[in-house]
Amino acid sequence: KDVRQRRQVILMSIEKCKSAALRYVSLRLRSQGQVEDYLIRKEFDSEEIEIVLSFLREYRYVDDQYFCISYYKEGCRKGRGLRRIEQELERRKVPRSVIRETLDEFLSDENPDYQDIRDDLLTEKERALKAARKMAENHVSEGRRTDKNFMAKVGRRLISLGYGSDIIYGVIGILMKEYPMTRD
Repeated sequence: KDVRQRRQVILMSIEKCKSAALRYVSLRLRSQGQVEDYLIRKEFDSEEIEIVLSFLREYRYVDDQYFCISYYKEGCRKGRGLRRIEQELERRKVPRSVIRETLDEFLSDENPDYQDIRDDLLTEKERALKAARKMAENHVSEGRRTDKNFMAKVGRRLISLGYGSDIIYGVIGILMKEYPMTRD
């Protein structure tokens, strides 16, 4: 009888843990690491958490590869570079190896899913150029000069958006042709 009661308590606790996890993932897409952290904060025991995470993976309530691809697409739509997207995924508790493997596979020219959306998502350079042009248009419309300081500001902004130096230098080169720098 004691064993049966104990088993019942454990099952109830697992159900509580599962309910909490399902509520958490129902709000928006989450990584496995985020769900695990949430359940730890809710003070569930590690065995319960592992059982629930296994359930969530089995029914694809958590899928870090799908999470990476969805997050990448959304980051591109928001004008972010690959480096920043990768950093944000790490902050969302996706293991670096999963991020690299998933994005490398997804961004392959042989991947038909990537080919389907490639036209909708601008290339990395196009996204950086779009952000830089927007800055330049706002800057010029306010009657200000495009000088070295402004170009440096554009470079810093592009770095913060997660673009690499090769893209930044290329974009600044294009911007300098479109918006010739003024001298004092």
